[in-house]
Amino acid sequence: MKNIFVPFGSTDRIIKTSAIQYFHQAEIKDEFGKYIGLLGKKVLISGGTKALRSIENPLITSLEKSEIDWEKIPFHGECCSENISVIGDKIEETKPDVMVGIGGGKSLDTAKAAASATQIPIVCIPTIAATCAAVTPVSILYSREGAFKQILYLPASPNLVMVDTSVIAKAPKEYLVSGIFDALAKWYEGRAIFSTIKEPDTFTIAALKLAQLLNQQMEEKAIKAIESVMVRKAADQVRDVIDLNIYVTGMIQGLGFFTLRGGAAHPVHNGLTVLKESHHLLHGDKVGYGILIQQFLENRPMNEIERIVSFFRALGLHPSLKGLGIPSNRKAIQKIAEKACIDEDMRKMPFPVTEEMVISAINRLEELAEGT
Repeated sequence: MKNIFVPFGSTDRIIKTSAIQYFHQAEIKDEFGKYIGLLGKKVLISGGTKALRSIENPLITSLEKSEIDWEKIPFHGECCSENISVIGDKIEETKPDVMVGIGGGKSLDTAKAAASATQIPIVCIPTIAATCAAVTPVSILYSREGAFKQILYLPASPNLVMVDTSVIAKAPKEYLVSGIFDALAKWYEGRAIFSTIKEPDTFTIAALKLAQLLNQQMEEKAIKAIESVMVRKAADQVRDVIDLNIYVTGMIQGLGFFTLRGGAAHPVHNGLTVLKESHHLLHGDKVGYGILIQQFLENRPMNEIERIVSFFRALGLHPSLKGLGIPSNRKAIQKIAEKACIDEDMRKMPFPVTEEMVISAINRLEELAEGT
């Protein structure tokens, strides 16, 4: 398989807002084949064990009903160069017309990268709403051990995304919560970066306005959506939050890609990944923690920080290293700060961020979270 590690989009100013086509409705799983068949008659399916179990039977039935040949390759572990190569080699061996990625962010990112490298269309079918990975033209690359390495910029957004409300509503609520935190970061990080832009263009303004709307909608609907998912009910709020987590967040990322991408929340997330004790946590939980650290870095008013902490607690986040099950000793905190501060996105904050500042913010959050 040819090398895909070319930073497409990192220098070329091309706006890629989200998936080319996005379908979201309950029980769409029974029609997967009809829509996939518009792209080709031979597919390679990749997904994790749990993800495939949730939709494999209706997917295969619909593919065969549409007379589409299929093969399957399991996904395990991380979105890493080794797993991308495994799927890429399988594509070159079987010569499918279309790649179908199923599951969560790491599975979808791996399938997107492999499809991009082999230049075939990609269909994303998220079975959880934990990130916006299904719609974005990027893949987040980790080591096989789970440490963040780099962002792969892909030349195009996914060709087709199909979201079944009933499938995602039956997934554990933790995944929806993770997606909520990842989505909220678009507002908190975007707000900080926007203040550094002297003459924001139309796309940048649109991205921030959309991020502000997303934040407002989450404050109104997120808790009710979580309550509905806990009883496996696909209420209207669940549908809305799924769209916010996946499509709207992806749209914001595309509109603000060249200007609003950055901040402290994601670098803190990346800092946490150097500790193996963080690897059991979902991406969004670590981003949610990073959002709180950023509030201290920005020296936001304490009553505002306390309000956000309270909201995040209501969503299900344990807002401290101790609460997340991560070591909070001086050595561990130093490692987090070191990794976070070398992240290029951290350098886009409105002011220089030092390791000492991150360490101080972590300690202040520990004191607040453990004392409330």
